[in-house]
Amino acid sequence: MESPTNYDPCELCKRTTQPLTEHHLIPRTLHGNKKAREKFGKDEMKRRKAMLCRPCHSQIHDLYTEKELGWTLNTINVLKAQPDVRKWIEWVQKRPHWRG
Repeated sequence: MESPTNYDPCELCKRTTQPLTEHHLIPRTLHGNKKAREKFGKDEMKRRKAMLCRPCHSQIHDLYTEKELGWTLNTINVLKAQPDVRKWIEWVQKRPHWRG
């Protein structure tokens, strides 16, 4: 049996068994918002990203609204500090090959 492909680690769960997807920490739906542009700046909104495996990426969007993500949960450290996210990370790390 072939060994699984190793990918770069997910910034949330640190698993290396999944390809990564680009998560905009300030969702693109807010990039046209005047208040968001004033608060973060156009370049910062485009630059603030995290590389997540698909299960983590989907879970973040299931847990939080675009507004919550953009206005308050817009760094990887703030996301990791959320109780629901910590619980998710603990659960998914026990399943290294689970894809959701």
